[in-house]
Formats: sequence, C-alpha cells, structure tokens
Amino acid sequence: MLEWLWSFSARKRSAHEMAVQRAVKLERMYALLAVLGHPESRFPSLLVAGTKGKGSTVAMLSACLRAAGYRTGRYTSPHLVNWRERTTIDAQPISADEVLGLAGPVRHAVESLPNSLGAPTTFEVGTALTFEYFARQSVDVAVVEVGTGGRFDATNLVDTQVAVMAPVSYDHTQTLGSTLTSIGWHKAGIMRVGRPAVAAPQSSEALSVIEGEARLLRVPLRVVGRDWTWSAAQTGIRVAGPDVALEGLEVGLIGDHQLDNATTAIAALDAVRQRFPVQTSDVVSALKTVEWPGRLQIVSRQPLVVLDGAHNAASAEVVRRALDANFTFDRLLLVVGLSTGKDALGVLGALTPRADRVYLTRSRHERSAPPDDLAPLVLSAAPRASISIVPDAPSALDLAVREAGPRDAVLVTGSLFLVGEALEWWRRSRR
Repeated sequence: MLEWLWSFSARKRSAHEMAVQRAVKLERMYALLAVLGHPESRFPSLLVAGTKGKGSTVAMLSACLRAAGYRTGRYTSPHLVNWRERTTIDAQPISADEVLGLAGPVRHAVESLPNSLGAPTTFEVGTALTFEYFARQSVDVAVVEVGTGGRFDATNLVDTQVAVMAPVSYDHTQTLGSTLTSIGWHKAGIMRVGRPAVAAPQSSEALSVIEGEARLLRVPLRVVGRDWTWSAAQTGIRVAGPDVALEGLEVGLIGDHQLDNATTAIAALDAVRQRFPVQTSDVVSALKTVEWPGRLQIVSRQPLVVLDGAHNAASAEVVRRALDANFTFDRLLLVVGLSTGKDALGVLGALTPRADRVYLTRSRHERSAPPDDLAPLVLSAAPRASISIVPDAPSALDLAVREAGPRDAVLVTGSLFLVGEALEWWRRSRR
C-alpha cells in the first residue's frame, strides 16, 4: 500500500501536468472524496494552518479534546519515523491492518478520477485515506493540520468549526509567493463564512491580510497577543481572554513560543465551547503532559542532545532563543541537514554563529541537500566556524556525540526528515 502511495510523488510531472494540478487541485480532491461518499463531511474538524507551530498547536488541541473524553482524530504531516504517525485516534496511530483495509476503496476512488483532473499527489491520497478512516471510526472531532498553504490545500474541504492560524513566516515561497501578504492570503483561505477564527501572534503584514479576509467573510477573529494573552505567575502560567482566565498552567513543551501555541489552542477551544465544552482541569492536565516529538525534544542530558525540525529562518531563530533561555552548556555542537528549496542561509545564519562546531550531513530523503553545498553558506554566516562534512545522519550523530563533553549540547536540526532519522538512531543506540 505505501509503495503505491509514494508512487504518486516518485512520478515526475510535466510542466503541463503541474499547471493542471495548480488549477484543479481542490476540484480533484473534491472528486476523490466524492467517490468515497464525502467522509470529510461526516465528522466536525478544527483546521490549523500556519508556517511554524501548527503541529504543536494541533498536538495541544487534540490532547485537550481527548482529556475531555472526545474520541479525537489527529492528522499531521510529515511523519518522523513511520507514515502511520500522521493519522491517529486518541493518540494511537492507525494500524497497518487498517491501512490495508482502506487500500481497496481508496484505490477505486483514485482510479475513478477523470484524466482531465490529472493524477493526485501522495498527500492528497493519504489525506483521503485518513478522512475515510476517521469517518468509519466515528470520531467525535478531528484536529487537522494543513499541508501547504491552506486555501488550495487538500485538507481545506473539512467541516471546520474554527480556523486556526499559527504564525506565518517565509516558507514554500515558490508556491505561496515571496511576501507575507501572499503567504498570509493562502493561510487565511481556511476561514469559513461566519465561523470563528483564531490567529497566533503574527507580523503586521500577515495579520493585515488575515484581518481583511475575516472582515470579508464576517468571521469573528480572535488574535493572540491582543484578545488572548499569557503571563508568568508564581503559580504557573496565566492565560486570559475575553471574560475568561485560566490559572496555574504548565506546558510540557519547551520555549516561550509554545506558550503562544498553548494560548492559541485555548482560544480555539473557547471559540467552539458550545459544541465541544472542555473543563479547565482537562486543559491543565493535557497541556502539562502534551508530547510532540522532534520539537526541542531532549533525548539525552549528558551530553545534552536536543532534536528540533526547524526548517526555516523564523523557526531556527526561535530554537536559538529557546536554547539560550532554557539550557546551560559549555559548547554547542550543531548537526544540521536541510531539504532543497528551503531557506538554507536563513537557517544556518540563525544557528551557526552560536555553534562551536558544525556537522553538515543529509537525511535519506530524496530532497535532502548535499552537505557540500551548505558549507559555503555556513562560512558566509560564521566565517570562523569549524565544519565537518559527514555523508549520512547516523555517522554525523555518532561523531557529534562522541566529540561532545558531558557539559556540551548537541542540537540536531534543519529538517524533520533528519530529526526522524536521529530518533531512529537514538532508539537503536539505547538497545
């Protein structure tokens, strides 16, 4: 099944096919779901778009809903180690048998598509499979992460009760545009007429287009940092919004940016409280224990080994600030690999000046950038950097940990594909 699924990405598309794909993307996804009986309409959803923080926000939302007793589907991408991680119900990944059981109906739907719509992408087929799974399993609610953009994304056909927009920054500029106005327009496309929306803290440029879209669609929009805020107190974190305040919160994910994400999740839950009431005690317990692997994830204390899939400049800057604010160490050893098409200079520029040694490597993914290509970018950002070029991730990780002292820190970052391989490597090393 997975070989068939990945085949849609492996096949090269002509320029004409790519043009068709952009023009009829949602039309094709609608047709695919129609053959399956529109599973996306058989459960309510919370839809989360954004450039960074959307996965963490999805994790927090689904944890809170699950704690409140709702049978909760969660759809995220990409995965770290196993494709089945993308699709969960009550935090349990879809089983291999369940994937195989859905293969027949999904194949039939794909084969039923008219040639004029072009072949679907791997993401579209996987999304259709997930929606069919959630519908068959009768989830009470699904928390769905947008893949790329929002307006024309395959996920943007769900019956979303609230549109959630995590921070917008530069990424996928070839498809979303090179300005925050253009990128924000794509993200704002997940809003529905008259239904509530919540925006995490945004740049003024991105917020302007989000607010404009909200006015056009008569959407009640709440903005974190304006309508909802968080503050530190002796008893924990206090989150306050219109006519409500939650006290004594702890968030099990590291960094102030995760407090922004938690506040965004709480605001979204408040927006749907009539349909999905969640008690404060459930929010407190869920946020304290929430897990989201590969995001400032600590896998070792001596030496400190931290994994984070920061893949654009804004995310890398957040990681750098979080390292300085939350950890104490002598040297920083940076293991980094990037995907082609990403803002390599932005990521490296944020992190390499802070590093004492840089290990350039690559994941097994077909889109991984050759480490030799990254070396000149490192030297332009940090001319005195000590660089090692290592051909594969396990070797780079072995070398960095071996060279790290007990009071040093090893940060593995640049790509979620690299972070996934680091998790595999770490699990093998502990056997």
